Amino acid sequence: MKIKHSYQPLTYVTYSIVGITVLTGILLSCNIPIFPGIGIIYTTSALDQTKTANAAIRVRSTCSMTATIDSGNEHTATMINGQYKENIGLTTITTFCNDPNGYAIYAIGYTGGDTGVAAGTNTVLHSNALGSTYDIVTGIATSGDISNWAMKVSSVSGAYEPNILNGYNNYSVIPQSYTKVANYSSSTDLATIGSSLTTTYAAYIKPTQPSGTYEGRVKYVLVHPAEHTVPGVYYMQDVEDWGQTISVGQEVTAYDNRDNKSYTVRRMCMKGSGNTWQDKETMCGDSMLWMTQNLDLDLDVNTELNSVNTDLNTMNITDAYVSGYRIDENGVIYWKPVSSTVANVNTTNGKIDGWANSVTVPSSADPDGKILDSFWHTTGDLYNSNSCGANGDQTCNYLNSSNTIAPTYFSKTPFITNGNHGKIGNYYNWSAAIASNNSSSFHESGHDKPLNNPKNSICPSGWRLPVTSTVISDNEFASLNNIYNDGLYNSGYGLIARPIYMIRSGAISLGGALKNAGSYGFYWSSTVSNANNAFYQYFTSDVVNVMSAANGRNLGISIRCVSDY
Repeated sequence: MKIKHSYQPLTYVTYSIVGITVLTGILLSCNIPIFPGIGIIYTTSALDQTKTANAAIRVRSTCSMTATIDSGNEHTATMINGQYKENIGLTTITTFCNDPNGYAIYAIGYTGGDTGVAAGTNTVLHSNALGSTYDIVTGIATSGDISNWAMKVSSVSGAYEPNILNGYNNYSVIPQSYTKVANYSSSTDLATIGSSLTTTYAAYIKPTQPSGTYEGRVKYVLVHPAEHTVPGVYYMQDVEDWGQTISVGQEVTAYDNRDNKSYTVRRMCMKGSGNTWQDKETMCGDSMLWMTQNLDLDLDVNTELNSVNTDLNTMNITDAYVSGYRIDENGVIYWKPVSSTVANVNTTNGKIDGWANSVTVPSSADPDGKILDSFWHTTGDLYNSNSCGANGDQTCNYLNSSNTIAPTYFSKTPFITNGNHGKIGNYYNWSAAIASNNSSSFHESGHDKPLNNPKNSICPSGWRLPVTSTVISDNEFASLNNIYNDGLYNSGYGLIARPIYMIRSGAISLGGALKNAGSYGFYWSSTVSNANNAFYQYFTSDVVNVMSAANGRNLGISIRCVSDY
């Protein structure tokens, strides 16, 4: 069962106050289609070897919101100085929602495209003619020397009428950030349809307020289920709904709902023309979303990942790969790892205590788990390093290259100078990367035979590991290198620079030894090399290899997830 969230513009509603012209914002609806298709469960009898197939069909969840203003209830009032008026116009917001878990309606002040409005004043009534000096702020006073305006939910109706929240049954300030003003949370009803609420406004105009027309907006957003996240927040797992809205070169922060850690993600150009990567982004013919920070998901033997939140797409009960997998009656796939992420960093020798050197069993390590007070080298130390790029290049973000003691390698705090990109994340062997408790069934090369490669990974749902291929156009590491490192294979500087921010975090090898931190960067692909190896990208200051398999699957290295949306 995949849960998806989309925000779709529906209606503009305009109302005005003579002397104050106010525009409600864009009304949005949220649709969460729930339709994983048909889930098939096979059970085998030891006696007759018969199979039984159970099919489950999920019904799409649909919610919408519209707004109307009845004739005679337009948001219009003529106000003179020193006057207070309430019940200025009525907007009826009607909802339809068949989500049995209900819905919520949020409001936010929305100055939008008004010119001359200072940043952070999204709740004001503004006059483009007079400028921000005379803005009317949000508030509920009825007299005095400050002009202000406020809103309230004046009534609710319908068979499943929503609850008014956060004091909005009385006049309240216009919210500067998304605030829940009403919700309907159902635990017994099969539908929440035909509900509505009515909003209205009040304003006070101080005696010295200049005459003129003032405009402001309130934006209402419907989300469901009722306890879903605040609108405007990106979740990695919802990339199917917001991914296509991200343009080439745009970077956003998205949260992984498995542990609520945030990552920067960016739409990268994979094929373009021009002299610089900036030119190629302008003339880009193909693109995809990349994480620009390393994956930092901890695995736990007591916690199942599932196909709603994780890149688990298939299972074959005859395949050793799906050891630890199960599927429920709704077709949701679950995986429970047989080993947890270790966090025992030996600060005297830089080794990861408890690292399992296995080709087929998952192993992962969190370098931040024990070192709480260790930070990157100072800016001066890092930028003055001879291996840090020409002229103290401010885009360098890799680790200390001296390989002395472990505390110099790690930091719980991202390297701020590089836009918080410089954090190591976790180290994973290939079995952990592909969400496998036994990856022995992957033993034939998949660089030209994709069916030999796994379809699952520990990336968030909607994301996956990059693929490699001898066909350069099909090698996603190579395509990235061609655009952002000018296709150079004798220098890795373009990969550690903006906007990719890859990190030379080294690798965990035999005995849990951390090697090459500060000099080598390694990143897993999903492509099989042979029974003991998988392909990965590695780079240094003077070499880039977008398809290496020189070391085994037991190597602990970094992960960057990509999305096709």
